[in-house]
Amino acid sequence: MSPKLIKGPDLLLETLCVLSQRVPELFVLLTGPSRGFVKSGLNRLKIPFKHYNVPQYPDLGMLYHALDGYLITAREEGGPKAVLESMATGVPLVTTKVGQAQDLVEHERTGWLAESGTAEELAELMFHCLEQPITREQIRRARSTAEKNSYVEQQPLWREFFAY
Repeated sequence: MSPKLIKGPDLLLETLCVLSQRVPELFVLLTGPSRGFVKSGLNRLKIPFKHYNVPQYPDLGMLYHALDGYLITAREEGGPKAVLESMATGVPLVTTKVGQAQDLVEHERTGWLAESGTAEELAELMFHCLEQPITREQIRRARSTAEKNSYVEQQPLWREFFAY
C-alpha cells in the first residue's frame, strides 16, 4: 500500500480520473505483484479494473493484445520496458518524458510524449489515441524502433562497449 512515487502511481490515478470523465467505459488492466495503492485508488474512483499477476515474463505479451492504449506516468525510470513492449505489440503508447521513452518515442510518430507530464495532458493524449486510431505507418515505425532496440540487436553494441 506504500507507493513508490517515482513510478507515478498517484499521477496514474489522477490521469485515469480525468480520462474517465471523457471515457465512461474506461477499464484498467494491471499487472505485477503489488498494486495495492493503485487498486485502492481505482476502487475509490469507481473505475473498473482487473489485476493479473503474471507468473512468467513471457506470458505478459498476451495481455498487450487486450489493450487499446498503454499509459506510463513514471517520474523516474531506467526503462521502462513497457515502452518497447508497447511498440513491439502495436499498442498506442502515451508516456511521460522518462528514461528511454524520451530517446525512443517520436511524438505522434511512434507514440505520444507528454511535455508537461500533468494528469490533464496525459489524459488528453490518451483520449486522442483512443479516438484517433493509430495508422499502419505509426505501428510500423514503432515496431521498427522496438526491433532495433531488442536484446539481440543490442548485444553487439554492448560487446563493443565493454571491449574498450
